[in-house]
Amino acid sequence: MLTDLRGVEDAFFAAMERGYAQSVPKAVIPDLPGAKAIPFAFGEYTVMDLYFTTPLSDKSTGQTIIWHQGIPVWTMHYGGWYANVAIPFLKECLHRAYVTERRFYGGRGPRFVRGERFTYVNHVREHRFDYFEGEEMVYDLSEACFGQHWYRGMSLMKD
Repeated sequence: MLTDLRGVEDAFFAAMERGYAQSVPKAVIPDLPGAKAIPFAFGEYTVMDLYFTTPLSDKSTGQTIIWHQGIPVWTMHYGGWYANVAIPFLKECLHRAYVTERRFYGGRGPRFVRGERFTYVNHVREHRFDYFEGEEMVYDLSEACFGQHWYRGMSLMKD
C-alpha cells in the first residue's frame, strides 16, 4: 500500500517533463468534445493531464490526475486563459520548473521569470505537494496581461 507521496511526486515530474511543456502530441477523446489528453505511465503510476479548449475563446480548463495501481492518489485543477502569442513563453517557464529545476511551485512555473518580451509571475499561496493553490500570470514589458491561470490541488491519500 502507498504510504507517502515521494513516488507520486516523481511520477508528476516525469509526466510533466514529457507533457504539455514539451508540446507532445495530444490524444483526442471523441466522447469529450474539446478535450485533449496527455497520458503517461511511470512504473506503478498512471498520469493523465486532461484539458479543454474551445474555439469560442482563448480560455481553457483542465485537471491532472495521478493513479497508483489504479487508485486515484493526487489531483490538480486549473483554468484561465492565455493569448496564443504568450503560450511559447509559458511553456518555457513550465519546462524550467519541471525539468531544469525539478521543483514544485504549486504545480506550475517558477515564482518569477523575466524574458525578452514577457514576464511570468506565479503567486503561490500554498505550495506543499499534498495541498497547493495559486495563480500565474504572463505580462508583456508594458505590464499588459497576456494570460492567467488559477490552480489548486491536493493528495487524495489519508493524512
